[in-house]
Amino acid sequence: MKVNFEKKNVDEVKADVVIVPCLEKRLPEWATEVLKNSGMEKDFDGSKKTSLLLPAPKKTYKRILLMGLGKEAKVKLEDFRVLGGKAYSEIRKANLEKAALWVTDRMELSRADASAAFVEGFVLKSLKLDIYKTKKEDDEKEEKEISLTVYSEEDLGRRVKEAVVLSEAQNYARLMDVEPSNILSPVKLADKALSLSKKYGMDCRVFTIGELKKKGMGGIISVGRGSAKPPAMVCLTYNKGKDLPHIALVGKAITFDSGGISLKPGRGMASMKYDKSGALVLMGVMQALAELKVPVKATLVFGAAENMPDGNSTNPGDVITTFSGKTIEIINTDAEGRVCLADAVAYAASQKPDLIVDVATLTGAANIVLGRYGICMMGTDELALNLFEDAGMETYERVWPLPVWEEYSEMIKSDIADVKNLGSETGEAGTITAGMFIKEFNSDLPWIHLDIASVDLIEHPSAYLPKGPSARGVRLITSFIKKWAQNQE
Repeated sequence: MKVNFEKKNVDEVKADVVIVPCLEKRLPEWATEVLKNSGMEKDFDGSKKTSLLLPAPKKTYKRILLMGLGKEAKVKLEDFRVLGGKAYSEIRKANLEKAALWVTDRMELSRADASAAFVEGFVLKSLKLDIYKTKKEDDEKEEKEISLTVYSEEDLGRRVKEAVVLSEAQNYARLMDVEPSNILSPVKLADKALSLSKKYGMDCRVFTIGELKKKGMGGIISVGRGSAKPPAMVCLTYNKGKDLPHIALVGKAITFDSGGISLKPGRGMASMKYDKSGALVLMGVMQALAELKVPVKATLVFGAAENMPDGNSTNPGDVITTFSGKTIEIINTDAEGRVCLADAVAYAASQKPDLIVDVATLTGAANIVLGRYGICMMGTDELALNLFEDAGMETYERVWPLPVWEEYSEMIKSDIADVKNLGSETGEAGTITAGMFIKEFNSDLPWIHLDIASVDLIEHPSAYLPKGPSARGVRLITSFIKKWAQNQE
């Protein structure tokens, strides 16, 4: 989608439609004039969840789309993302092409932040995920390509560009996430990382099954043993060799999760193609960092595998040895993501970063803890935890910290190995013990864990995120890294 910024007054707007977010009973004078000229001054007052599309005679734009924000005291940046998604839908329905946005400066919220949030919602809503339909919903009518220009007397160019980069990076991850396992195998996912590295001049190394064996990556190998599609591990680095704050990003990349020998129920299993979301979110982050030229060194590591039942599969009760040398007793083969992460986190730690952040659709229990409204977070670095909370409120990809108490480490101790991959078969503290398991492999480096299982898949569509993979976390983590890098200077 083409999104531009022009430093001009609203009177200079040239478009098919100009979109005007309005506070309740505080409409811009010129918008009120358009309403009066149309004889519709009583049809719109800026109340929340209201909108009105009407002709704009004697203007350089053909129509005006007035969108209500409600009372100013209750308006948040998220309301502008919602308006962005709704505006895209209304413009598409009206079969218009050239849209313009004009945000009033007569409000407490930053005009730049509000415009950026609107752009994010607009671009996120524009993505279509029906990539395998042979007949599209819009086939019967010619679909026009929509463009958006943001107008303001202030220079909002940088913020608009950043909003486009972030939302397009999120869309990049969403498009990959919708791919089924027969298309995006572990090796094919590694190929995607290679393509990303070539596009942005990053360093990328792919470890195939033979190299995984040589390095002792017993965790990744054990998860992929039952599949005909071999596992792989990726190490992708942005700004390699530069003397910059170094963050390691580690993602879960299970291209399909049947549960292995501990087989999942058939109902809902098709959604297990989304168990790769953690790694894909971080690929989106890597793209955003490169596009924005963030002054940081970032290393992305993920072990990609398919978890299947087979005569060669890992069995419950087996003991495996990981890259770090630690041994794991496998209690349940459906707790496989953390086993892959054990190798990936340990390898990331061997690169001596200043901070490790792992991201995974790790536990169904995360949905019990926060529902679909937040991301469960754990960590050992107080500054990073606080910065993530700040970034979460800005992006509306909110996080909530869970405790890292020693008692939870006791729950994952094994009688015959160093650790076991399940704290309690009854599900007690399931999200926390999964995080504590990963902590065992971070070499005591500063560490943050994000369990995105509750937010990665949209079942209840919002105004700007339809049903399907959300790639929530891309904007959150990119925003966090920018803040964190500044604090390392």
